[in-house]
Amino acid sequence: METFFVVAFSFPTVVFSVLLCVAIIYWLISLLGMGDVETDGDIDAGGDFSGLMVTLGLQGVPLPLVLTLLFLTGWLASYFMDLVFGALIPAGLLRWLFGAAVIFAALVAGVLITSIVVRPLRPLFRRAYLPPLQKRIIGTPCVVISSTVTETSGRGEAHLDGAHLVLQIRSHSPLSHRERAVIIEHIPEKNAWWVVPESEFYSGDSAG
Repeated sequence: METFFVVAFSFPTVVFSVLLCVAIIYWLISLLGMGDVETDGDIDAGGDFSGLMVTLGLQGVPLPLVLTLLFLTGWLASYFMDLVFGALIPAGLLRWLFGAAVIFAALVAGVLITSIVVRPLRPLFRRAYLPPLQKRIIGTPCVVISSTVTETSGRGEAHLDGAHLVLQIRSHSPLSHRERAVIIEHIPEKNAWWVVPESEFYSGDSAG
């Protein structure tokens, strides 16, 4: 138990410990009704933050829940990295560099794990979050940024309300790098979007 507290409240894990404590306090206040706390969060807001959330696959669920999961997974990653490797690092500058590297790695791992965890949760919030996002993105032009786009793979970039979005896109008509297309349908289970060539969309021949 002593080792647990030493690691949890020493750098770098203490950074995530503090963030996780803030998240726990937030949910306690919310559950007890002791404050005017918005539990829905707004991750469908305009701007670069919205684009970042979509790009990372963190959209479709309340922002407080996303942050809580991110802090928790980041804490777990940081704790075990420090527990396993921390004793091997001498004190001083090298220890601080190690801590900074652990924080970065834990954040990356946290984002990846959180994006996986929230996928099965999206249907629970779909009524509140996905329809507005779908309605706003559908019909938006995009540019292919992968080498090709097929029915199984491809990426494209789009701009919506000032937000830069990098999306997984699919097309029945093969598309090449830098070709323009238009988003026509969401694929919820794959967090991807069907697109058609821009010329085909504006010619009215985009059915099917």
